[in-house]
Amino acid sequence: MRIRKANDLATWGTRTTENRVEPVAKPAFDTPFQLEPGEKIFTIGSCFARHVEGELINRGFKIPMRDLFRKRAFKGLAPEIVNNFGTPSIYNEFAWAFGEQPFDEDKAIVQVGKDRFVDLHMVNSVRPGPFEEVIARRKGLLKATRSLAECRVLIMTLGLAEVWWDEEAQTYLNTAPLPTVLNASADRFSLHVLDFAECQDYLRRALDIAFAYGRDDLRVILTVSPVPMMATHRRTDVITANSYSKSLLRTVAEHVVQADDRITYFPSYETVTLSDRRLAWMDDLVHVSNEMVRLNVDRMVDAFTGNPHPVERQLPAQASLSNENAAALFLADQARSARALDDEAFFDEHHDVARKSPAFALEYAKFLYAKKDLEAALDILAIAEGVEAELLRANLLRATGAYDEAAAVAANVCRTHPKGQQQWRTRLDIAVARKDLQDIAAIEQEWLQAVPARRGVILSFVGSAFRRAGNDRKALDRLRESGIDPADAEGFVAIEWAWALLGQREYGEARGVIEKFVPRSDWQVNQIKQIRKKIAAAEAA
Repeated sequence: MRIRKANDLATWGTRTTENRVEPVAKPAFDTPFQLEPGEKIFTIGSCFARHVEGELINRGFKIPMRDLFRKRAFKGLAPEIVNNFGTPSIYNEFAWAFGEQPFDEDKAIVQVGKDRFVDLHMVNSVRPGPFEEVIARRKGLLKATRSLAECRVLIMTLGLAEVWWDEEAQTYLNTAPLPTVLNASADRFSLHVLDFAECQDYLRRALDIAFAYGRDDLRVILTVSPVPMMATHRRTDVITANSYSKSLLRTVAEHVVQADDRITYFPSYETVTLSDRRLAWMDDLVHVSNEMVRLNVDRMVDAFTGNPHPVERQLPAQASLSNENAAALFLADQARSARALDDEAFFDEHHDVARKSPAFALEYAKFLYAKKDLEAALDILAIAEGVEAELLRANLLRATGAYDEAAAVAANVCRTHPKGQQQWRTRLDIAVARKDLQDIAAIEQEWLQAVPARRGVILSFVGSAFRRAGNDRKALDRLRESGIDPADAEGFVAIEWAWALLGQREYGEARGVIEKFVPRSDWQVNQIKQIRKKIAAAEAA
């Protein structure tokens, strides 16, 4: 009771006074040691660790894991390829690097094509390559991991609890195997969802290795990444699957910190997830906004360096955010259901609300767009706010034939919100509508520059745009440059491969793509039917 009464942070505060929860949550944390300016800091963990690295570099610290990307084997690769998402993967990297377990090349490196290999323990977005290149990356990563022994501070971010098990190697993987690998060895791999005991055991063993081979004065800053899993392989909503994963990791972190005074917890997870979502997240609802990342790292570095003049990042003020009340937001939610039911009476009844509620105006404009009432939709959309409203505005303008204005609106969204696909795809759709091949090529370069790590996906969408604009040759070139093997292609990409091959009269290869493809939506079923008819007609002729 005395502790509670003496603790100024024991309660949440209220909205009637300034508080530390809204719009940005700033939970307090302990700083049992101090960072030394410019020192080496070892970082490992999920993608949030890469965000932390970038900000630490900006503040003058040395990050050995980033030095890795100066080596030839890592040239042109994004820092995200060294992500480790589960506690078993973090343990594996430490155990292999410091000789606690042998790295079994025969089981870990798998051939997926002629002179094309993958390392099962690197993220699955790394393109297959020659064996010498793959093994050079692995050796480089093991050497970089051993640099932990030179660092006084280890920052570790925990990512998720849904992991893949390799029955043959008797070890956990870092990410799901490529479809080619799964198809070739279906009985070798299985999905596992870690429980508390297993997750804690792997983390504890990883930390034991760090303390055994690290400096005597090694200290650890442990955090849980706020970045959610992008998709779940379980039969459940990703929202609830992610909630389990983060709850487990947060609880494991608490137990580990309480048991060892060399480890301290930094509340990145709480800062992001308890802050206003419009400030915290990019428009893909997965990645943390750059401003929020900087605020997080600044708070950590300022506290751990004893900075008497902490940096205060300027996030949007509360007044600049939508201040619609709960009733208006719930009505907007009802409007989504009304759109699905094509309930015109609902919108007629609440027509006046669209002049006062941006959230409702957005839903009403979508309803009118579906009805092809384009001018009315643009008029209603005038007060709507945010990226979704801007992209709807661009599509409405495209539908009216105002291509230049539509392109300008979509381009502005791409400049201010480079994450996510929809804004870039909208720009491509506008370029396709006016058959502008030069604009498609320009969009391609901008998109690649903004998000180089998504090269394969980007080139697939650009290839689709070239095909729809009438240039099958360029479409096929882009798909081949994407590095996505037609045998591995799924969904939209597989269908685009088939259409592009068909356009170049490569009927046998097009048939090979669709024969292996299992459609999972009505649209995909219809596309496959059309492609089969085209192949049959072409071969009959």
